[in-house]
Amino acid sequence: NIWRSILKKMILCEGDSWTSGDMINPELKTLNVNHEDNDDYRLPKVWPHKLGKLLGVDVLNTSMAGSSNDGIVRRVVSNVLDLLKKYNSKDIFVIVGWSSPERKDFYFNDGNDKHWETIFPNAINDIEQIDQISNIEKERQEFYKTYVQYYWNEEEYFNRYIHNNLYLHYFLKSNNIEHLFFDAFYETELGHHHKSQMRDVIDNDDFLQITKDIFKKTSFKNFLLDDNNEFKDGLFNELDPHPSEKGHQLWAEELYKDISE
Repeated sequence: NIWRSILKKMILCEGDSWTSGDMINPELKTLNVNHEDNDDYRLPKVWPHKLGKLLGVDVLNTSMAGSSNDGIVRRVVSNVLDLLKKYNSKDIFVIVGWSSPERKDFYFNDGNDKHWETIFPNAINDIEQIDQISNIEKERQEFYKTYVQYYWNEEEYFNRYIHNNLYLHYFLKSNNIEHLFFDAFYETELGHHHKSQMRDVIDNDDFLQITKDIFKKTSFKNFLLDDNNEFKDGLFNELDPHPSEKGHQLWAEELYKDISE
């Protein structure tokens, strides 16, 4: 096995629901796909587990459904530092499936509740819909409105996406850890061509070089679409735009070819 000959012992996979899976065990009462009781049901159905089986290598899938790229970076750094306590850097390979750039994390702290909170600006069709979001008090609704109206723009989230890539690439490179990046999907109509739009916003040669060296040229979503940009039969779940288990299997096989080559 070529993979074993270069001594890789662990693949760390990170991303959003396109990496963590969106499947919920129907026998569970919880509706939270990220609940630990759902792990045994969803994790074997998604591409990281299937890629690990193809390669004969252990996989650690720490991705979270609904994650922003900010969250992905935080978890990769934390988990890599933990893995380096157990493995040599040459034994680790990291694969990141980036989420949509618009998602933004803020750290919420009201003295009692402290957590990272992800805002999904593109999910808001009308700014007044924010008033309808349950479990958010008036002050947070007003903050959400202000952010979406004035601070949610290409200049901000394109820059943040680019610097997420640069930071994580150089962090992994400095620790001598090989890695592969890809885009899972994209929430706006720009589609996977958003990198060309980014050049109009920010000119960053380092980022463009990364997209050539360690970045897959197609997104997970585009890989599963037909020539008419429609969902291929059986590769997406019927009730939501997420890959089916068959779609995850095909993506695992695609990544396996990349790694083998």
